[in-house]
Amino acid sequence: MAEVARIGQEEARAGPAVRRRRIAPRSAAVAAALLAATLVGAWWLYDRLANVYVMDARVASTMILLSSRVAGWVTEGPAEEGDRVTAGAPLLLVDDRQARLRRDELDAALATLDARVAAVQAEISYVRESTASRIEAAESELAAARSDLDAAGSIRETMEDEWRRADALKERNLLSEQDWAARRTAFRTSEQAEKSRAAQLRGAEADVAEMRSEQARLDMLGAELARLESERLGVRLQRERAAEELADHVIRSPIAGVIDEVFIDAGEYVAQGQRVLMLHDPDVYWVKTNVKETDLRHLRVGKSAEVEVDAFPDRTFTATVARIGNAATSEFALLPNPNPSGNFTKITQRVEVKLTFDEPDPRLRPGLMVQVKIPKADGAGS
Repeated sequence: MAEVARIGQEEARAGPAVRRRRIAPRSAAVAAALLAATLVGAWWLYDRLANVYVMDARVASTMILLSSRVAGWVTEGPAEEGDRVTAGAPLLLVDDRQARLRRDELDAALATLDARVAAVQAEISYVRESTASRIEAAESELAAARSDLDAAGSIRETMEDEWRRADALKERNLLSEQDWAARRTAFRTSEQAEKSRAAQLRGAEADVAEMRSEQARLDMLGAELARLESERLGVRLQRERAAEELADHVIRSPIAGVIDEVFIDAGEYVAQGQRVLMLHDPDVYWVKTNVKETDLRHLRVGKSAEVEVDAFPDRTFTATVARIGNAATSEFALLPNPNPSGNFTKITQRVEVKLTFDEPDPRLRPGLMVQVKIPKADGAGS
């Protein structure tokens, strides 16, 4: 018992020193932790001051929303969500029976007009060729009739002179009654011949006039042909419009892409202008971020940036500033605030900035959340 009491007294005298030795390692650990936290905080503060950070950026792409140009029942829907399609591939088929009948009807009308145009063209060719030859023949006959009339007139004048001389000789009994009668008969025969030639001339002139009236028929046929050509052009345009409407019953993909969502199924009725599906090009994407207006002075097109995708935290992507918006995002708000009351609260505005990835990655998809880091300093390659 005496020994135990002695040891206790010794420990009591050495207590403060032992306690100091026990506290020293703990204090060192606390100091080290504080130093580490200070360094980390300093580095974090420096990093935030030296770079522009955006925490709510997203991967974006051009989302194409297709609508139907015609109304009708959807007969087939070969497209499904997640399918990769080529440009021009059929995605939805709308009932096209009425459009097909309309196209066939216009085809028949166009064929009828083509036949009528061909018939009029053939008639014009026939009339032109036949009229030309007949007019030439009639004009030749007219010229011959004029020549015969002139000849008959000359003969009549000669016979008239002979008869007048014979009449004068008969009065002086220098010519026999028989010779006088013969000359009178010859004169009257020449008169009848001249009248006959004149009648032939009038007939030839009438024939020429009739032939020339055939040329007026050519003008009428030409006007009919022009009318048919105009009518045929109108029907052809209607046929082309009907063919386009028929083609609109097949909704095709405008790009090679991926179908994101289908809003209508086979058997449903689609209205004109109603949206039917949405798709995008998986090979074209970028980062869409809204940067504070106070950080715009640190940005320029072509500057490098780092992108961390929440879905893939094990990799840091590199990107380049491709475009800086020309207006704040508040300018595109559906309900702008004109501040009519005069009360004003200043809010830092944001401007949309587009960044393109330096290397493609098939894992990236539109809508993924990312964090963007853009150095403020203009260094090499920035």
